[in-house]
Amino acid sequence: MLKNIAPLKKVKITDEVTEALEHIIIDNDLKAGDKLPSQAEISEKLQVGTRSVREAIRSLESRGMVETIQGKGVFIKETNLDSFLETLMSSVVFLFHEQKDLIMDLTHTRRIIESQAIYDIAKITPKGFITRFAEIIEELDIKAAEKDMEAYNLLDFELHKAIIDATNNKILVSLYKHLTSLLIRTFSKTGYAQGSLETSIEDHHAMLEAILSHDADSAKSVMENHIDMTLTKVENLF
Repeated sequence: MLKNIAPLKKVKITDEVTEALEHIIIDNDLKAGDKLPSQAEISEKLQVGTRSVREAIRSLESRGMVETIQGKGVFIKETNLDSFLETLMSSVVFLFHEQKDLIMDLTHTRRIIESQAIYDIAKITPKGFITRFAEIIEELDIKAAEKDMEAYNLLDFELHKAIIDATNNKILVSLYKHLTSLLIRTFSKTGYAQGSLETSIEDHHAMLEAILSHDADSAKSVMENHIDMTLTKVENLF
C-alpha cells in the first residue's frame, strides 16, 4: 500500500486571485501611491470573475496593503510598520509606570539588538560615525561634570540611538524611533542610581576605543556588560 498520500487542499479562487495580486505588486515593484490596474483589467488578465477580484482587493485592504479611493481606483498604501509600532508603543507607554517585567523585557531587547549592532559597526564602521559618537561622548562628559543628569540621560539615549541609526536598518531605526518615549523613561530611571554615572562614562569611552581599534568582540562585550548593569539597576528599583 502506498504511504504518505494526502488529499489536495481545496483552494478558493479568491485566495488565488489575492496571491496573484500580491505577485503583481511585488513583481512590478509598486510603491506607496501607485495605482493597481482596474478591476475589469485584472479580471481580463487573470481570466476570473470581477467578484473574485473585488473580494481579493478587500482581503488586501484588510491587511493594510491597498486602499480604495472612490472614483479613482485602488492604490498601494504606505507601509503599515510605523502605524503598527506607533499603536503598540502607545498602549505600552500607558502601562509602563507599573510594569517591572515590561522594563526588563525592553532592556533585554536592547541588549540583543545593541550588542550585535555595535559589533557590526566595529567591524565595518560607517563614514562619519566615529566623529558623531565621539562628539556625543564629549557632551556627556561635560554634562556629567556639571551634574546635569536630565541632560545627561537624554544624551545617553542619543548615543545608543546613534548606534542603531548607523546600522542603516530601516526596521531597527523605525523600532527605536517609536521606542523613544519608553527608552528615555528607562534611562532616566536607571541613570539616577548610585554609581551609574561613573560606570556609564567608563563604558562609553570603552565602546569608542573598541570601535576605533575595530575590536568587534570587545565592543560587543562592553555593550553587553553595560546593559547587564542596567538590568541590575532595574531589579533594584522595584
